[in-house]
Amino acid sequence: MPIDDSDMGCDCEKHCAIREAWTKENPLIEIATTDAITDNGQEAWNLLQSRGIDNVILCGVHLNMCVLGRPIGIRQMVKLGKNVALMRDMTDTMYNHERRPQVNHFQGTELVIEHVEKYWCPSFVSSDITGGKPFRFKEDTNR
Repeated sequence: MPIDDSDMGCDCEKHCAIREAWTKENPLIEIATTDAITDNGQEAWNLLQSRGIDNVILCGVHLNMCVLGRPIGIRQMVKLGKNVALMRDMTDTMYNHERRPQVNHFQGTELVIEHVEKYWCPSFVSSDITGGKPFRFKEDTNR
């Protein structure tokens, strides 16, 4: 990885306690009856196979951890032979700018995106689908 996330990436002035992953979705996200929600790799595989899905778009938090490494993440989907793409403007990283390579948070995210593009899968921005503007954190002044 191009960034050191060995401290779990806390970038707060006072470092946060390490905690378990979230256990619920954001209430602003509408879950349709045809949607499926799982964090189980076998269940995700079974769902994709039963629906004949070979093309998978991944996004979310955090790219350097869950999106890349979980049993339903990029690495596993690629290893299972799925056609995977990262929606890069809909992701973020857990990165402490005091760690290697000591760049700001958004530059750290860009480095992880470049890593994914080099070693795992292509990426694109949400506007390639929506036709609108790509998402950007207002604090991100890198572009």
